[in-house]
Amino acid sequence: MPQDRRRFLGHAAVAAAALFTLGRSGLSIAATVGATSPGFGLRALQGMVGRTFTLEQAHGSTASLRLAQVVPLKKTTGYADAALAREQCFTLVFQSAQRSTLAEGIYEFSSEGLAPFSAFMSPIRGDGVSYQVVFGRI
Repeated sequence: MPQDRRRFLGHAAVAAAALFTLGRSGLSIAATVGATSPGFGLRALQGMVGRTFTLEQAHGSTASLRLAQVVPLKKTTGYADAALAREQCFTLVFQSAQRSTLAEGIYEFSSEGLAPFSAFMSPIRGDGVSYQVVFGRI
């Protein structure tokens, strides 16, 4: 399967999961899927707090956000493997240096030393500065 088609299908799956989850739950949280490369998890990303990430939208525009916090899963009740759940279920909190108009949606994230990944990002706090990406990969 050509790389572009594989990437398109991955983006479509992320969008469908996000729309399904948001539509059913009525919550304003980010439902995400993405980042399947080895070494991508809670511990690796905690070491990247403070690092700048470049975001690219489908239409080509870019923005830069700083990784402000990596929030681990609070409860592992109900997961068959609690250690795996803690490593693969977390929230990334990003901040912009100035007010931004980034909309909720799928972005391609990249940062030095990390394989690029696509994820669904949503604004939080309504301040135009804070954004989140939620990973629940189990």
